[in-house]
Amino acid sequence: MEDVSQAPRPPATWRSLLFIPQFAFVNAARLAADCFIVDLQDAVPLAAKAAARAGLVEALKAGTFAGRPVVVRINEAARPELLDADLEACIGLPGLTALMPTMTTCPEDLDALHERIRVLEEARGLPRGHTRFLPLIETPAALLEVGRLAVAGGGRLLGLMLGHGDLFRLAGALPHAELTLAHPRSLVVMAARAAGIEPFDTPYTNVADRIGLEQHSADGHVHGFTGKCCLHPDQLDTVNRCMTPTASELAWARKVTQAQGQGALATLTRKVPGLTASGVGGAAETEGMAVVDGVLVGPPHLKAAHRMLALCPPAVLATEAEPRVRGRRVSHALHRPPSPDDVLPNPYEMTATAGMRDLWVQCFYSHDRVVTSAPFAARLGLSGPDAPPLPFMMGLYLACSMSSTHGAIYHLGFRDARQLAPLRVGDTFRQEIQVRSVRNTGDGKRAVVTTHRRMLRVGDDVPVFTLDKLELYRRQPESFGPSPSAAKQGAEEQEMATAFRDALTRRLEDVPPRAAPATSFEEGELLLHGFARPLGVTANLALSTQLLVTHPIHLDHHRFDLGHGRGVVVSGGLVVSMTLAAAARDLHEVLWEELLAADNLRPVAPTQTVGALSYVFSRRPVEGQAHLEELVVRTLGVTDLTPSEELADTVLPRALFHIEGDRPSAYDAFCREHGLQALEGRVVCVATRRLLRLKG
Repeated sequence: MEDVSQAPRPPATWRSLLFIPQFAFVNAARLAADCFIVDLQDAVPLAAKAAARAGLVEALKAGTFAGRPVVVRINEAARPELLDADLEACIGLPGLTALMPTMTTCPEDLDALHERIRVLEEARGLPRGHTRFLPLIETPAALLEVGRLAVAGGGRLLGLMLGHGDLFRLAGALPHAELTLAHPRSLVVMAARAAGIEPFDTPYTNVADRIGLEQHSADGHVHGFTGKCCLHPDQLDTVNRCMTPTASELAWARKVTQAQGQGALATLTRKVPGLTASGVGGAAETEGMAVVDGVLVGPPHLKAAHRMLALCPPAVLATEAEPRVRGRRVSHALHRPPSPDDVLPNPYEMTATAGMRDLWVQCFYSHDRVVTSAPFAARLGLSGPDAPPLPFMMGLYLACSMSSTHGAIYHLGFRDARQLAPLRVGDTFRQEIQVRSVRNTGDGKRAVVTTHRRMLRVGDDVPVFTLDKLELYRRQPESFGPSPSAAKQGAEEQEMATAFRDALTRRLEDVPPRAAPATSFEEGELLLHGFARPLGVTANLALSTQLLVTHPIHLDHHRFDLGHGRGVVVSGGLVVSMTLAAAARDLHEVLWEELLAADNLRPVAPTQTVGALSYVFSRRPVEGQAHLEELVVRTLGVTDLTPSEELADTVLPRALFHIEGDRPSAYDAFCREHGLQALEGRVVCVATRRLLRLKG
C-alpha cells in the first residue's frame, strides 16, 4: 500500500478553524472558515452521540462543507466504547481531513491510536497514513511532552492545537490568565515548527468581546501560530485578518525576495577578506547577508519571506498590487527642545457647560455645600444666576488637560494647585503653558518636565487657576531649574489665592450655621474612608473626551485594552480626583482647598476601584474665624481595597505618611518591611492638601 504520511500539508494555509455544531452544517458553505471542526466529544451529550455521528457521516457524504477541510474531535481513550464508535464511523469517510485526539498525555497515546487506525485502514483498503491527526494539547502532561508528541503517531500529525480550558483547570490557573498562557503558546509553536507541522492557537472564549479577540489573535500571530480556533462565526473575520500577513509584512517579504533576485544578499559576503569575486554568485546570492530597510537579513529571513508570500491568500496579494498611497500621521508633539520659561502653543478654548459639571459631580463624590447647594454657593459669591460653581478638582483638571501638544510618557503629579477666583458654569477658559524645569533621570533615558499651567477666563483674561504639572518625557538635551521670574510669579499667584480665600471667609459670617456640626479631627489622626468606587469605562471615555485629554492610552481601547478594561488607564488628574472623592464624605465641610502636592505612583484602569485613607498632619484655628479650622491632610489612594473594612484591625506606622518621593517602590518596600501586605502594590496616588473647613 502507498504510504502518504509525508504528503503535502495544506493546513499551512488554515487561518481559522471553526467549531461548527450540527444545526449549523447547512450554513457551512457561506462561512469564511478555512477549516471546520466537528465535535463528537464535549459538545455532544452521551445520549446524542450516535445521532451526532450519523449526522456527520451524512453531511460529509453530501458535500455540505463545500470541499473545505473537516477535522473531527473524537472522544478520549479513557472512554473506549465511544472512541471505537467514533473511529468506526470516521475512518475512510470521504471529505474527512483529520481526527482530533483529545486528553492526550504522552506520545504513547498517539502511537496506540495510530496502531488502532492502521488496522482499520488495512481492513478498508486505505493507504497507510490516510487518516491524519491534529491532536489537542490540553493537559499539563501533554504540554511537558509536546516535543515528543509532535513526532509521535506514526507520522500522521499535520499540526498541534493548543487548548486552554482543561489546561487551566488542571493547572489550577485562573480563566483568562494570559500570563499563564504565554509559555504554553511558545512550547506548542516551537514543538510544531521543529517537527515540520503547523501550530494552531487556542480559542478566545468570550465571544462577545471583539476587542479582546483582536488582541488575543494578534498575540497568536506574533507567537508564530499558523491559525486560530474559533467558537463562533462572528469571530472569523477578526481571526482571518489577524492571521493574515499585514501590508507591511508583505512589503518586507517582497523587499527581501527582491534583494535575493538582485544578488544583494551577497553584499556583505563580498566584503569578507580572501573571498574573490569569482567566489560570489550562485549559492552566495542566496546564502549571503544584506541590509534591507536598515535590518540585517540572511537565509532564515529569505525562507520566511518566501513562505509568507507562498501561503498568503491570493486575494490579499491581488489587493497589494493595486495603486496605494502612504498616509501621514499628524504630529502634535513638541519638535524642539524646551528652554526655561518657554511658552508652549495652546490654541484651545473651552466653555464649561452644565452638562460637563453634571458629569463631573456624578463621577466624583462631594458632601460639601459649595458643590451641592446652590443657595450656599451663591451666598459665598461662588455662583451666579443659573451659573453654579465648578468643583475645585474640576477646575484643576481643566487647567491641566486641554493641551494641544502631547508626547509625555507618564503623568507624574501636581504641585501648588491653587484656585484664584470663582469658576462657574458658562465661563470660557484658555490655558497658558510655560516650561518651568527639566531634570534628566539618572538612567539617562527619561526626563521629568515641569510645566506651569495658568487657566484664564476668556473675556477679561483674569487668571482663575494655576498649578505645576510634572510629566515624564524622553531624555532632553539638557537639564535646568526654574528661572528667577518663576518664584516671583508664584508669589503673586499665592497672594491672589489668599485673597480669594479671605473673601470666602468674610462672606461666611452671613451664612447660617449647619444643622449639625461637622466631625472634629485631631493632629496625627488616621481616617479610614469607607467610600470606594471605580470610574468605569464609559465615564472615563466621557470625561477624557469632554475635557480634551489627548493621550491615546486613555481612550483607545482597540490599541491598549488587554481585556476587562485593563491596559487603558485613567489619566493622572482623574486618579487624584477619585482619591480625594473617596475621602470627601469624611472630611466635609470643606469651604476652600489648595493641593500642595499630588503624585501618581501607578496606572489605574477604569475598572479598578479606588479607596482612600487620610492622615491629619496639622490642625490649627483660623485667626478671627472661631467657626473655621485649617487642616493639612495627606490622602493615599489605594486600588481594590476598602480601608474602613480591610484595614480596620491594622495599626499603621505613622512613617507611612511621611514617605517622600514619587516612586512606588518606596511604598512597596515600606509595606514589606512592616508586614503591610494589604497595602503592598496598591498605593496609586498620594495627595497633600490644605483645607479650610467648618469646625466640629
